[in-house]
Amino acid sequence: MTGKDIILGLLMEKSRTGYEINEVFETIFKHFYKTSYGMIYPTLRRLTGEGLVEKEVVIQTGKPNKNVYHITAKGKEAFYNYLKTDISPEKRESEFLVRMYFGGDESKETLISWLQKEVSRLEENIEQLKNKYSEWDDKMTVSQNIAYEVGLAQFSAEKGVLEKYLKNLNNDN
Repeated sequence: MTGKDIILGLLMEKSRTGYEINEVFETIFKHFYKTSYGMIYPTLRRLTGEGLVEKEVVIQTGKPNKNVYHITAKGKEAFYNYLKTDISPEKRESEFLVRMYFGGDESKETLISWLQKEVSRLEENIEQLKNKYSEWDDKMTVSQNIAYEVGLAQFSAEKGVLEKYLKNLNNDN
């Protein structure tokens, strides 16, 4: 799976601007794929050059013109070919977990601080997913619901583990 595959998939759903694609990454995909504008726009340029998407410039009065991207027949074929490939093993990067692994010599206060910040981040992610669900619910396919619920379960499970250790560290005098 690459950013190319995901962007093609998003354009299969509907035509979008780069900004709208980024919004999906920051909300719906937050729990399973990280990216930035620094990946989105170069990928859109490459996909346009390969004939997989077309760019439409929409003229706007009083604000900058916007670029709306549409998938082509060739792009649809490329996306369907991606769906036929084997699913790669999960990859995960977590600065938090790297710090936990190497943080054995850190003070109890530092560990508590790191845990508290990560719990807060997880709570924000859980809240964001729950709040957005009401917008998405009636439009989501069964497979999209699975991705949503797995993300919510992962965030909740991680939060539970961290809260257990926070409690232990706070009670350890």
